[in-house]
Amino acid sequence: MSTVTSTRSATTRRPPATVVAASVLLGLIAAIGGYGAIYFTGLEGWNGIGASFVVTYEFLSVGGLIAAIAFLRGHRLGRPAVIAYAIWMIYFTVFKLVAFQELQAIPFGVIATIALICATRPTSR
Repeated sequence: MSTVTSTRSATTRRPPATVVAASVLLGLIAAIGGYGAIYFTGLEGWNGIGASFVVTYEFLSVGGLIAAIAFLRGHRLGRPAVIAYAIWMIYFTVFKLVAFQELQAIPFGVIATIALICATRPTSR
């Protein structure tokens, strides 16, 4: 009699909790922020500057989603991309607070900071 062993269970490895946390948090920021950019810009009416803001923000949000997925899957460029996106979100939050006194941006900055801390932990390498 022969036994069949599964090589898949021996070779599959779950990503560390810090990687999962950073990926999920930044994925949520990108998805919710992308939706919010379209919705709230549309409430004020579509003009040239509003449309260019939404296109730029959506482009960066898609980049954030791709970075989060790449980081979760263990791609070598995923970690630097996640760190770059988290830093960009923190700077964007500070800009919105200083320029527009938009307090609704604070949760995005806090979540991006938590994701940045998770992504820079030694366990996420």
